[in-house]
Amino acid sequence: MRAVAILVVMMSACAYDALDGDVGDTDVPAAAEGLADDGTAIITIDPSEPTLSLDAPREVLDIPETVVPRQWSFAVLSDLHLPNPRSANIDRTVAALIELGVRFVVVTGDHTNGSAIVDHRKARARAWWNSVSNALAPLREAGIAVLPIAGNHDTYLAWHRDGYEQAFGDLARWAAPLTIRPAAGHGFARAPYSYSVDVDGVHLSLANIVDQNVDRDVQAWLTEDLATPAAQAARVRMVFGHVPLFSVIRRPPRGFVEQLGGILARGNVDFYVAGHEHVTWDETFSVAATPGASRSLRQVTVGCSSGFYVFAPSKAARTRASCEPSRDAGARGGMRCTMPNGGRFELVRDRSQRLIEHDSATFTVFTVTGDDVQVTPMTVDDEGRPASFYLAD
Repeated sequence: MRAVAILVVMMSACAYDALDGDVGDTDVPAAAEGLADDGTAIITIDPSEPTLSLDAPREVLDIPETVVPRQWSFAVLSDLHLPNPRSANIDRTVAALIELGVRFVVVTGDHTNGSAIVDHRKARARAWWNSVSNALAPLREAGIAVLPIAGNHDTYLAWHRDGYEQAFGDLARWAAPLTIRPAAGHGFARAPYSYSVDVDGVHLSLANIVDQNVDRDVQAWLTEDLATPAAQAARVRMVFGHVPLFSVIRRPPRGFVEQLGGILARGNVDFYVAGHEHVTWDETFSVAATPGASRSLRQVTVGCSSGFYVFAPSKAARTRASCEPSRDAGARGGMRCTMPNGGRFELVRDRSQRLIEHDSATFTVFTVTGDDVQVTPMTVDDEGRPASFYLAD
């Protein structure tokens, strides 16, 4: 079993404030920025250590080999942070998704390494976005729609936003053969930041949620979008943002939960899907629609698809996952856990002695059958074979 090494963090910036003492055994850096202007990795990762852990038996994947009218799959990637030394993980994942025949791919932000602190040269934006476009282009060439939304690292500065808008300015082409319904607002309440798509009775709202305070225009658009006839008639309603509603690595701020959670609850949303925290997680929470009235919301947090760097689940999250010392990994101080919505996984110690998940480069596949949605966190090995993130019992 491997441990991912995160050796040096030179600068940091994130949509979150500094993490509090409830995060884990050691303080977790707020975020990392990828590459400096000279191309040097700001985060240094020991290349001698593998990024994937596939030496343990995995759950058997239950993903249809062929798509039938009543059953189809789509995938969600997040936090590509391209370019970075782990970009080959994205290439292997894209190839695996084409082989799996997913219907479309959602990318929930942080395509690049933009920073509000590190003074990257503006000229680097073209290289960043060329890297992103080249990595995702095989999906479009295979006829698989790509539905992006921005992350905090894509939107800090005006030239970060310019790069995102230029990369996905032809959103209709990226989304083909699906048809997008662009947000009619301004600022972040417009495509390619916010828009919606309907696919065989599933309504997808893709919203610009890059920090823990949703833009007013985005709030208004999301509320209106979830009230449209298409959304109200949908069998399943899913909202995608970059930042999770309920953080897995720190205490969720009450104001943000009430703000966004109320919109999702009143809109009868079934799933909220996000990234940002570089942790694979699947848990159902209660959100209040009005005082005294609440509904269940399943939040799926997608891990870092490039595996560039990882964070540690908080002690509270580990408690909810019933984590216990693992006999197999006891010498390394590891733990065996059960995801709140099912599935066994392991936490192992990295060189900083943080408890991190056993796979760093992950993505998630959703399989839709009528009103049912199956959630399958996955990884890809060095030969490009998809494998379940969850371990066999």
